[in-house]
Amino acid sequence: MRRLIISIILTLLLTVWAKGLYFTGDGFDWKLFVIIITLSYMICYKLVQYLAQFKIVENNSRIDIVFVVCIIAFMFVPILRIDRGQISVQENRTLAEYKPLIKDGLVNYSFGKDFENWFNDRFFGRKFFIDTNSAVNWFINKKLKNQRAMAGKDNWLFTKRWNSVEMFQNKYLYSDDELQEIKKNIEGLQAWLAKRNTRFYIMLVPDKERVYGEFYPKGFEKVNKQAKIEQLYAFIRQHTTVPVIYVYDALMEAKKQHIVYYKTGTHWNHRGAYAGYKALFGRLKKDFPSLHIMTEDEFDIVPKLEADVDIASALDIDAYKIFPKEDMTYDVFRVKNPRAEGKHTYLEKEKKIETFDYVSSDPAKKLKAVFYADSMFLRMNWYVAESFKRMQHIYVGYGRDYDLPFMGQDIRDIAPDIFVLETGERFLDRLLKIEVPEVE
Repeated sequence: MRRLIISIILTLLLTVWAKGLYFTGDGFDWKLFVIIITLSYMICYKLVQYLAQFKIVENNSRIDIVFVVCIIAFMFVPILRIDRGQISVQENRTLAEYKPLIKDGLVNYSFGKDFENWFNDRFFGRKFFIDTNSAVNWFINKKLKNQRAMAGKDNWLFTKRWNSVEMFQNKYLYSDDELQEIKKNIEGLQAWLAKRNTRFYIMLVPDKERVYGEFYPKGFEKVNKQAKIEQLYAFIRQHTTVPVIYVYDALMEAKKQHIVYYKTGTHWNHRGAYAGYKALFGRLKKDFPSLHIMTEDEFDIVPKLEADVDIASALDIDAYKIFPKEDMTYDVFRVKNPRAEGKHTYLEKEKKIETFDYVSSDPAKKLKAVFYADSMFLRMNWYVAESFKRMQHIYVGYGRDYDLPFMGQDIRDIAPDIFVLETGERFLDRLLKIEVPEVE
């Protein structure tokens, strides 16, 4: 009787302890609750029975019993608290979603695997174990790599996602058919914008390894002399009338005085973004002489311990703990007298479309612009807005394709003078998938 009562008490405690499992983001999962409380009772009853035998039959001391109980209790620590977030900032990815055993009357036969993926992404202490493991590995051999990233020379980290390694090696070039498809797509968009008196431009941003290839790990030889982005840049210039701005030369010039990409991330830093900004706006100003280009005197530029760490996170490294401060400190730009005010809006959560909309209080500003751009543009959108009466940044991050038909009405409503399509090197193939909004 005593064992039964103790088992019931332990079962209740364990069920309360595990509440993070059956209180999911979708509410209370009573089916999972029944499974947990049943398994908990069976485990607790067997445990009490084992401990009694451990004490009486095998004649072990109380210290031995306490030790065994502590070890068993430690096994349940991961369920103390479940991470309910949707995105892992550390790893720059979406966490696995909880999928119930039974939904809408249908049995999920992959429940075991789905639950394992969900739990592995969210258990208590996960970040601590990852950071500890990475710190030990880095301390021992200084050569970290996995399927997503790798360490290069002098604490430079490089991604392996999005075919970045093959891109660095110039392994694949566009076929003639693919180049013609891109030509058709951008000329179609150019014609659609021209009907609205909007000038169209393309901005190409090289990947970090294109600019800092000297720090890339050994063993990745170039397959072709020409890079895919260089091939595309030359083709657009020679075979279309669409102005294309490839900011490589501007970055290489700025690199002589400053680091222009984060060592621990895939993105350019504020210095790199400003170099790209000047290259882009220098071209825009040829068509719009009144366009204002921000000078360094209009910014407060302060070194700050602030870095992009998406590659470090992919390597399961806490970069701020492992790398010296000088590798994590970069110049940060702040506009001294901002006149543009903006808001961030999630237009479509399923398509993951979001916008940054800015309006300037400066009456001298007359131009309007739309920038359909990825995360590279996030390092400059707030001061790009200072040059326009109204500016919209349609954000196309995480490698997503442009969704121009969905955004067509927004673009028509804004009636921009300037439309810039920007893409990072690793996402060039977006240009193969451009769909022009329907002609109304």
